[in-house]
Amino acid sequence: MPTFTSAHLGKWESLFTDLVDGEGSALTEEGTWMLGDKPGLVCVFEDDEPLFIEAASNIAKTLQCYIKGGAECELRTMVGVVEMGASLKNAAQRAKSGPLALRISKRVEKFRYRVAPAPVKTMNQLADAFNVVADTRYAGPSALANRALDGLPQ
Repeated sequence: MPTFTSAHLGKWESLFTDLVDGEGSALTEEGTWMLGDKPGLVCVFEDDEPLFIEAASNIAKTLQCYIKGGAECELRTMVGVVEMGASLKNAAQRAKSGPLALRISKRVEKFRYRVAPAPVKTMNQLADAFNVVADTRYAGPSALANRALDGLPQ
């Protein structure tokens, strides 16, 4: 499998570096209260490992969804699938409420996040490219490959 580096991002390399390097804030209500209704990129990480990068049309709402659940949220779904063995078929529904949602919420409390501004027109493309370069645990190429292999019929 080819390895991509931040140099492959060209003019977007500095934005990537700003997003994935450095200190983050706690992914808790206390750590997100100051965020407003702004678009941008969100990187969730644990220790120094990027877990997930997403384009958010509203950073504050996206982070609240990560923390509280209640609405369909790809990060919470992938935590349920990758770390808790939930079926990809019903993980999105189970990550919203119930016992799995509570376990996911406890796991998410340990995460940190960083945000960065990005042009609205290219946010989704940037998030996809950044996930590839960082090979994030929940959305990178290794995660996608594992999902494809795990989804094969027995």
